[in-house]
Amino acid sequence: MLQTEKLLSYYRSLPWFRGKLRIGKLVFKRWVDLDNEIFFKAHYNVKYKIPNTKENVGLELLINGIYEKEIIDFLLKNIKSNCVFFDVGANIGAIGLPILKQRKSIQYIAFEASPWVADYLKYNLQQNDIKNYEVINRIVHHNNNEKLRFYQSELYGKSSLAPTYTHKFIEINSITLDNYCIERGIQSIDWLKVDVQGFELDVFKGAQRMLGGKKVKNILFEYEPWAEDQAKIAIGEAQRYISGFGYQLFDIHGKNWSNSNNTDTMIWAKAFV
Repeated sequence: MLQTEKLLSYYRSLPWFRGKLRIGKLVFKRWVDLDNEIFFKAHYNVKYKIPNTKENVGLELLINGIYEKEIIDFLLKNIKSNCVFFDVGANIGAIGLPILKQRKSIQYIAFEASPWVADYLKYNLQQNDIKNYEVINRIVHHNNNEKLRFYQSELYGKSSLAPTYTHKFIEINSITLDNYCIERGIQSIDWLKVDVQGFELDVFKGAQRMLGGKKVKNILFEYEPWAEDQAKIAIGEAQRYISGFGYQLFDIHGKNWSNSNNTDTMIWAKAFV
């Protein structure tokens, strides 16, 4: 076991190359599709506890040491010290923790709808000695304090308000970002990351007051047409909604979204006052 952990650590340290995860899955195949929890340390000295390696989020963290490297690099380049960072769909902390380890002064507000996954997120934040954070186990939606069906999958990166991966559901109370900010006295959000399996529009509709006043300076949100289709939301509607508040859309390389090749799954919406 110790020898395998050393090999994993060495493999993570190799520069990224195309196919690294695929080759890693072959080399470390005994670690793939495990049902049990795993503890390990990855890039940026982040300690993780993950539920299993059936889900690609955990498997990529285990083998590559980082999840969505391009997005992490983008956020580290753009997020400054002492900012307010809202992470909607925070999962186990795969995106948030590398940022927090490098920007310790950030005020981190994490929203995670799954109670099961939220427990892992809290544990990982504590184990990494993160101080300035709050975890809200609610569904971020356009209505406040409404019980909604949430389809919780063992594939913890794929739980959703839609029964895409499982038909088993639990009921979770909703919250709007506008209500949360009023209750906490938050005047502005420097960065809002949203990854909610196609329901990004519902998140934005619950933040009309903040968006209308350009109180959210930067938004990074997922765009996958198939997910919006599963959510029964018109494809591209979240983009149109945000644009209606005067936000300009870019890809994570800073190119205007309408002129990009749109192969990225994340859109950067920037407020211009």
